[in-house]
Amino acid sequence: MYQKYHDRLITAITANTTINAEKYFGELEKPEEGNFLKASLPIVYIDFIQDDTSKPRTIDIDFSLYIVHMSYSKNKTIRTNTQAEIHDVLKEIYKQLAFKSIEDSQPLELKKLRKIFDANAAGGYLTVYQKEISMTIPNPILSGGI
Repeated sequence: MYQKYHDRLITAITANTTINAEKYFGELEKPEEGNFLKASLPIVYIDFIQDDTSKPRTIDIDFSLYIVHMSYSKNKTIRTNTQAEIHDVLKEIYKQLAFKSIEDSQPLELKKLRKIFDANAAGGYLTVYQKEISMTIPNPILSGGI
């Protein structure tokens, strides 16, 4: 059940954009190692976080988006351009997701954005933002979807 919404969220982010997005598999466990493909940056990792089944008719499911970019130069202009690129990705994510529905969900709820890493790492300057997203879906038990 969650896989479908996870996959559709990736599709919604990447549709008609140049954003690289994929499922999160622990790539940020040790961000200082900078284990990222330079050609894929900036990248958005999408992680299913939790659900809330306390309501009988709906389930709230939460995801985290990790927006990652790295500058491989000490040059201030290049680092400023890299920062502008990550802000452009954030803007595109908002345009792609704000007030939109995924499958049969209610409109997405875009929650907090926070910077979780910003430091010299693995020969570059790594910046990582975390954006929380929540969606409410019909309870599949009621609709026979499980």
